[in-house]
Amino acid sequence: MKQVSSKKWGSKKDHETLYTEWQGRLHRTRNFQNDEFIITLSKSKRGAHHIDLGKHIMRGYQLHIVFPGQRSHFSILDYTFAYQLRIAKINFEKVCTALRFSLHLYRIHPVQDLTQSEFEKLLYELRNIGNELHMDRPLLEIICSRARITLQEISRILEKRINDINLFKIPSVLFEFLQLVKLHYNKEHNVTFYAKKLNVSSDYLLSLTRNHLNVTPTKVIKDEILAESKRLLSLVPITIKTVMYQVGFEDQAVFTHFFKSLTGMSPTEFQKSTITF
Repeated sequence: MKQVSSKKWGSKKDHETLYTEWQGRLHRTRNFQNDEFIITLSKSKRGAHHIDLGKHIMRGYQLHIVFPGQRSHFSILDYTFAYQLRIAKINFEKVCTALRFSLHLYRIHPVQDLTQSEFEKLLYELRNIGNELHMDRPLLEIICSRARITLQEISRILEKRINDINLFKIPSVLFEFLQLVKLHYNKEHNVTFYAKKLNVSSDYLLSLTRNHLNVTPTKVIKDEILAESKRLLSLVPITIKTVMYQVGFEDQAVFTHFFKSLTGMSPTEFQKSTITF
């Protein structure tokens, strides 16, 4: 496998963002647990991408997404072109709010077939990031902005396919639950509310999310609240209280405990970290 280029964003190893292009055949990447968010565009005739326990056949133009904490590796069996952006977890947490839907939907189908036009549009954005990384003094604001645009384009591609619930292979009730959470997370934090809206029991909703998403309904709600909290905190200027009220909390101490328990940082610490991003 021929590696064309490798470029980095950030000075510390655990904060690096890398852009790489490679091409070739008969290649197998190392299978390991990632601590990065990885976007790969591929143009291939034959191969496979293994993500956790799933095997995804490589063919034509495709988009591949791997989240931090997942295991993955490629097995390339025919000549393949691949373009890959690897965003360190700490950086991904600051731009992931550009993904418009619940992260669970992206995880369910991490590999999407693309049209040539969709492929070229995403490749344009990835290469712009790679070109900026290659500068002697890359501008982090440009890299951050381009990363968000890339995630928004991925969401746009997903939106085109979201009308077909069968694409995600999840029950319609679960799909409706995810959509309801998007609509009401800033007011309703209790699973009972969503169960009543769907005319199902809380236990049934729990079985659905565990069987299909490997999480609890509470985790789905918390993830949505957290994602919006991060997005708002990255806006300057904005107060912690404003963010707190917008995501449905009335006590700042409770909100701070919620945020820190999930991120390891207080809202103030996270907000400061976004300023230097």
